[in-house]
Amino acid sequence: MPNSSKDMEAVPDRLNEYFAKRGISYFTKIEEVYEYIGPVGKSQICSLVILSVLNLLAAFNFLMAVFLLVTPEWECKDGKTCKEDLCDMPRENWRWLNRDRTMVSYFDLQCDSSYAILASSLFFVPGTVVGLAASGYLSDKYGRKKTLLASVASSLVLAIAQAVSSTYPLFLVFRTLSGVTSVAYMSIHITYRDEFFSSGKRPVCYFLGLIFKASGLLILAGVYEAFPNWRALNGASAVLLAIPLLVVFLPESPHWLLTNSSPDSVIEVLIKMAKFNLGANHGLKEEHFKLTKAGKADGKSSESGNVMKIVRNRAFLIVTLKFFFHWFVTSMLYYGFYYALDALSGSVSINFMIMGALELPMAAATAVMMDKIGRRKTLFANLVLVMVCCGLSLLKVNFGNDWTIKRVASIVGSKWGVAAMFMIIYLYTNEVMPTSIRSTGLHMCSIFGRIGAFIAPYFVKACNNSSYYLLNSLSLLLCGLAILLTLGLPETKDKTLKANLDEEVEDAGEEEDGKL
Repeated sequence: MPNSSKDMEAVPDRLNEYFAKRGISYFTKIEEVYEYIGPVGKSQICSLVILSVLNLLAAFNFLMAVFLLVTPEWECKDGKTCKEDLCDMPRENWRWLNRDRTMVSYFDLQCDSSYAILASSLFFVPGTVVGLAASGYLSDKYGRKKTLLASVASSLVLAIAQAVSSTYPLFLVFRTLSGVTSVAYMSIHITYRDEFFSSGKRPVCYFLGLIFKASGLLILAGVYEAFPNWRALNGASAVLLAIPLLVVFLPESPHWLLTNSSPDSVIEVLIKMAKFNLGANHGLKEEHFKLTKAGKADGKSSESGNVMKIVRNRAFLIVTLKFFFHWFVTSMLYYGFYYALDALSGSVSINFMIMGALELPMAAATAVMMDKIGRRKTLFANLVLVMVCCGLSLLKVNFGNDWTIKRVASIVGSKWGVAAMFMIIYLYTNEVMPTSIRSTGLHMCSIFGRIGAFIAPYFVKACNNSSYYLLNSLSLLLCGLAILLTLGLPETKDKTLKANLDEEVEDAGEEEDGKL
């Protein structure tokens, strides 16, 4: 309670009631302030909406190539004889119906030049790895806001450059650089967004982000149909990238400031948020805070962006390696089940849309589960679901004609579970990693996810057809190993974000008993 009657008079009724209810005299944690000013107030909603636009842009940056590099319709020239395959005819015998529709038609990337199509993806992947490695460190060292603004602004410039590229090699250069910047803002904005919310509200943020991502897919397809021009797609990406530049009006993350700046700068941001949420009578003053500067565990040097701190802490290194494995398995299975859609009957494109639509109710259910039973139990439950579905497909020999139904149930159930796992590990990783290396840690995990995504099509191809049992058997094995590793992970539900590794290692040690 406040220390004197004079102090009591100085504290507004709302603040006085808050302190009295919790038996405290001042704020010592950022999450306590969030609870007082409103866990989902106007300032947090503005941050959430602006940053969620970057989820929408994920569709453009990572799936645009599907539309840019398709082979459009062609026709015979007047008086010329045509064959079914355009590669079996002289180039002068046929023409594109719309030369500007895709880059394949605009730059004539067919037949002997078709290898150039693969170059777009091959050049993009190394760009994303470099972007993840560099941006994680920069975000932890120099701030979420500065690094995010730099990556968004760079991506906007590169989107315009791609739209006006006069040659395909020049486009590939800009595409590679775009891989560096786009994956940077895609990962940074998640950490930045999560640090504005308390533990119980973060699952809802991920659900909203998924809605924006689904909207991005619809917008991408709509732009492609409405404006049949490859330059228009890149131009639309540039227009959308202008929206997240509104980040300039958002404050820096209070958690990052507490680790890398003075408590006074954190208090200034929190008071501004309170004023925006509650109005002029918010009641907060500097004397109501006793925040301790974090991030200098040894009292000498800052941990920010220092990945060697992970290596030197054995307990936390074990936790981090477990997350590496989870990211690798989840990403490989997530994209692998998309590549395996031809195992279902009907149109692959329709199946793709149905699987994508499943992610919305999945995200809602997963958000509720994470809030009610915790991150670790929800991850455990979805791993078990994937194991059961993969095991179901192995029962083919016992059920004869029911195999088609069981294959559909297996793939749909597995897709639900794996998509939920993806949502969980993003949030779980952000909450386990301390503020001083949160971006660095998340980006390191994401690199293992990229490796899993890269392997996915080859994994499915190697196990397909006569070896379909092998695909499910290996998936079963990977999920089994992931379940065992999940048992030793720390729970983060209802816990404040840790500032440095010393705090995090204590929690990791407490959870190593493996109890769910």
